[in-house]
Amino acid sequence: MKIVTQNYMSKPVNKEDFWKERIENAKRSREHYSVYITSEEDWNHLNKVHERILKTECTGKVLDAGCGYGRSSELFDNYVGVDFSPDFIEIAKAKYPNKTFIQSKLEQLPFKDNEFDVAFCVSVKHMVVGNQGQEAWDIIEKELQRVAKKVLILEYTDPQNYEVL
Repeated sequence: MKIVTQNYMSKPVNKEDFWKERIENAKRSREHYSVYITSEEDWNHLNKVHERILKTECTGKVLDAGCGYGRSSELFDNYVGVDFSPDFIEIAKAKYPNKTFIQSKLEQLPFKDNEFDVAFCVSVKHMVVGNQGQEAWDIIEKELQRVAKKVLILEYTDPQNYEVL
């Protein structure tokens, strides 16, 4: 199956207004359009592949970095989602009231060293590198490695391929 990719180059993905507009536009179409614009078939395929990887790689206390509306929260008992968009955090808290969601920039996470067994992110690296450059991602990666014993990086563009740090 070929996944339709989305070009984030030159988009202000590090600005709250960008995501606010994406969320509003998604309300008129499909919820997943707020995080990734692709067909329903591709979205379902991505979710199945990512769910299998997450269940295999993530145990213990889990941090979902760039959690969006919290779609992965139900996979884990000991879960914390973090996103810099207050709009996403509000949606996530309403959809999954039994889970923990915190608004924070990924560059400065409000957690202790090694507080999590695993931190994972989905399509964050692709967006950050494509818009802010490798140096911006390096800061986020270092912060994820500070707060978690293991870091898992998944992307929408290639759901079968992932990184474990």
